Amino acid sequence: MSHNVEQWSNVIMMQMPQGDIWSRDQTGPLYKYVSGYAPRLQRAEQSADQLLQEMRPETPRQLLAEWETYLGLPECSLTGQTIDQRRNAVVEKYHRKGGLQSWAIEDLAALLGYTIDVQEIYPHHCLRGCTYPLYEAKYRHVMRVIVKGVPNANATCLDDCLTPLISSSASALVCLLEKLKLAGKYYEYIYE
Repeated sequence: MSHNVEQWSNVIMMQMPQGDIWSRDQTGPLYKYVSGYAPRLQRAEQSADQLLQEMRPETPRQLLAEWETYLGLPECSLTGQTIDQRRNAVVEKYHRKGGLQSWAIEDLAALLGYTIDVQEIYPHHCLRGCTYPLYEAKYRHVMRVIVKGVPNANATCLDDCLTPLISSSASALVCLLEKLKLAGKYYEYIYE
């Protein structure tokens, strides 16, 4: 909370020496001279208050571009994102921790604003139940990512032939997961 001009003028006047020629009268020339500096100090204090908001990645407004440059964003050359989406990407990358377990991938997507379920596909063996699916060998290194709540996510048989098979609304998530995946692992995306 910044001080007003009168408060800053009084503070500067308190710093002046004592004596007959240093009149503290509010109508005198010294007070008028000091009052000329007070608005500058008020603006500097307001700027410092705004800077406190810019220090954390959760609340930047003016320095969002600097945060993105510092963190190497936007990843995957995404354009047309809103301020909130850009800020969410900054917060996610700033607080990102290692690990690509299924729960960590779900948490990562939640930070970006997506709701997903990650299913690990394990091979069948003699200790599994009879109802466990028999996956082909190619699924050994695949994780299923079920993305929920993405509107118009995939084309249907009733769509025009120009309709893309997948919409770009989940492209930020797909790009990030593809960038972070383990070597030799793959994701299979299912949109619901």
